[in-house]
Amino acid sequence: MEKLRKQIKESFFNPILHFLPLIVFLVVDDFCGMSVAWKVSFPLALILLVYVYVVYNRIFSWHVLFTLMFVGVSVIAGLVRYLTVFKGEDEIVSEFFLLVFLLLAVLFRKKIQKVVLKLIPDVIPMSNNFEELYRVIWVFLFVLLLYVSSFLIIQVTAKPILLYQHMLQYVYVSVVLFLAVYEVLRVQIIRAKLLREEWWPIVNNQGKIIGSIQHITSLNDEKKYLHPVIRVLVVDKGMVLLQRRSDDSLIFSGLWDTAISNHVKMGETIEHCVDRASEACLLGGMKCMYLANYTIELDKENHYAFLFVSCQQSEVTFNSNHSPQLKWWTQQQIEENLEVGIFTDNFRIEFELLQRSGLLETGKCECSCKLRDVIYHQSNGMK
Repeated sequence: MEKLRKQIKESFFNPILHFLPLIVFLVVDDFCGMSVAWKVSFPLALILLVYVYVVYNRIFSWHVLFTLMFVGVSVIAGLVRYLTVFKGEDEIVSEFFLLVFLLLAVLFRKKIQKVVLKLIPDVIPMSNNFEELYRVIWVFLFVLLLYVSSFLIIQVTAKPILLYQHMLQYVYVSVVLFLAVYEVLRVQIIRAKLLREEWWPIVNNQGKIIGSIQHITSLNDEKKYLHPVIRVLVVDKGMVLLQRRSDDSLIFSGLWDTAISNHVKMGETIEHCVDRASEACLLGGMKCMYLANYTIELDKENHYAFLFVSCQQSEVTFNSNHSPQLKWWTQQQIEENLEVGIFTDNFRIEFELLQRSGLLETGKCECSCKLRDVIYHQSNGMK
């Protein structure tokens, strides 16, 4: 659960943490002056750098970019504050340069995204972070543009100028602080919601976890991720028990497939996933032994499959509510229909592996093997 929580935090990083030093700098500058703003915001920026490095190490480079933006805005604003062209508009110098930086960020979004993806290891999906960042950028752009334009209008038309400018400052600061608090609460609520949803690990070709993603997002994403799955072939007396997938299944609808299969959830061991899938399908007990693993590319996702064979020590009764279409198939029946197109691609691979194992000829496996010991090396990366 802790790994999943960390993964969600990294995949849904609070964008306000990127802008917090800038927000503090702008607010303090408006009321206490730039020298005090530097003294308050620079230590805060350093503290955030250390915090992100310790807690969100894998996206540290992502946060450094925004720290550099903060330094750029504050230093440039300080250098030009005393230029003649800005006399009379001192209060909006920092906002003006932040507005310029944000406009550049919007204009060069694609290039910035390419640079960031090169800096950050391909271990977590960054789509949420990009979308959340630019959503906040657009909000701040609107607020800054409204504030700067209103300030200039008051400078030209309103009297007494100072009274209206101070009123505008209070409104502006109140809006900025409200947005900051709102974003913090919003991200916390979304993270809590995501924690309750089902997340799938993303693995590499060696089966090592390199990230995670919501299962619905994965199935609807153009990029096909490699997910670990468990599959159990129930074999007895030379026959294989298969289930016909429902017609509304997202993949392989209406085709015959192995009786037990499931995705491994984030933070779940292979052993626990096998037990969970078996308990959902069976009323009786069942033990399994590890047979092999393989990878396969499907229409909506890719599978890193851990294949098991039932290792029965007692008769197994299937839950009729799990799949109304269960059928025992003989080896001959499977072979006669293998090229007809009624079996899933997964099962076609698994049937070949099953034939090589010799279990169809020798009958069901009767042994005292322990699942934890048999698959330790294969499932170690899932723990």
